[in-house]
Amino acid sequence: MDVHSFFFGHLLAVKSVVDRLPHDAHPFLVFGQISRRFTGVYYIDMWPFGYPFLIVTSVTAATQATQQTRLAYNRPPELQDWFHSITGGPNLFSMPESEWKVWRAVFSPGFSSQSITQLVPHIVEETLSYRDVLREHARENDLFQLDTTTLRFTIDLIGRVIFESRLQSQNDHNPLASALLSQIHWKRSDQDFNPWQRWHPLRPFVQWYNGRQMDTYIGRELDKRYALYRSGSCHAGSKQEKSVIDLALQGYMEGRSTKPAEALNPTFRAFAISQIRLFLFVGHDTTSSTICYIYHLLSSSPQCLARLRAEHDEVLGDLSATACLIEDQPHLLNQLPYTVAVIKEAMRLFPPASSVRQGVDGIDVTDDSGNIYPTGGTMIWILHQEMQRSPMYWKQPNDFIPDRWLAGPQDPLYPIKGAWRPFEHGPRNCIGQGLIMLELRITLVLTIREFDIRGAYEEWDRHHHNKGIKTVEGERAYQIERGGAHPADRFPCRVSFRT
Repeated sequence: MDVHSFFFGHLLAVKSVVDRLPHDAHPFLVFGQISRRFTGVYYIDMWPFGYPFLIVTSVTAATQATQQTRLAYNRPPELQDWFHSITGGPNLFSMPESEWKVWRAVFSPGFSSQSITQLVPHIVEETLSYRDVLREHARENDLFQLDTTTLRFTIDLIGRVIFESRLQSQNDHNPLASALLSQIHWKRSDQDFNPWQRWHPLRPFVQWYNGRQMDTYIGRELDKRYALYRSGSCHAGSKQEKSVIDLALQGYMEGRSTKPAEALNPTFRAFAISQIRLFLFVGHDTTSSTICYIYHLLSSSPQCLARLRAEHDEVLGDLSATACLIEDQPHLLNQLPYTVAVIKEAMRLFPPASSVRQGVDGIDVTDDSGNIYPTGGTMIWILHQEMQRSPMYWKQPNDFIPDRWLAGPQDPLYPIKGAWRPFEHGPRNCIGQGLIMLELRITLVLTIREFDIRGAYEEWDRHHHNKGIKTVEGERAYQIERGGAHPADRFPCRVSFRT
């Protein structure tokens, strides 16, 4: 790494890269560009605003950190602070191993293949509402920000999974959805390094208010469902009741020999609310970003778009009957290999997040060349975006080639094991990855044959005279930090009916 300053750590070296990127570029783009000077692992000191990082873009080191050592279970304590405004308390993403194992086992059944397949009719219903929103934009032929619109759609999706009821935030005001989106808006990763963001005078008041709104809404839903259980209208152990809110209550009530009290235990109630707030956040963020990038990539890849539509025609037939067909025969969604390839390739080029682990004294990782790096005293940051575009692991790494996911082991396009990590690997991987992949497939089969969706950045820039750098390595839809990674300016676009 560059010369270390006693007063500023490596901040001056970071600034030299920041100055070459758009002002709102995602931090992992900054550290990813720095990583190209090294062999897959390097240290960087963010003093005085942050902690030392061990940056990883090596498959070997990432595998060791997430699967092969005790690092796999270790989350940095700073993660609890980062998530506090989002979840309001300890949560599955950041809690220590002993607590995490118990609650991961409680929630895992709700994300099994069997459970999420039962959700197909609900997902279809919410997606048809999203299709109606896109139809209105197509009729109006207006310029709008697709990511903003899609975020409300994906909140409705995860809300349906959690509560088994409709939030309808796409068409009306919903206090839970509005509070969550506001909380994410006020939650910036760069607030740890940017004093103007960290000490904004309104931040604590807005975050307190949003947190209260979310707690009130979720708490009310919890209390209603608990009252149903006490009355015998629902059975906590029923295999048919696998919404997130049901699983939280099931974990609370299983093994209890005494009659349930009139009200939920306040400690458990607060804990359950935190988990539900977490699921709302992670359950909508990844899906929205990926939908936008799929449309973006397909609009500039007409051959891939035509092939995707042809697969849907072949497997699902007439578009007007597709919704009813997949509700009745959801197994057909497993017969769309090219659709899955498109999704995976979009997530390779534009992963929605990275992952972190806490270093431990006495545990080292090695890069692909065998160089050894002690992890003690560092936060290990695995940069998915840089790894998934590295020429060390991918042929034509910056090109959109869905066929690489259909290639055989002898094909140069065949993906190297461990180099694709949007959901991370190891015991603390994403619990909801099956649900996300299902939502993405359903969204595509119900929209991609009806609409042409094209980015409209040139038009957007004519109306918004923002100075400065506007692309990252030629990409105008570069990733910015808004909770997870999202397209710049929320992907301004125009939608038209397919001709």
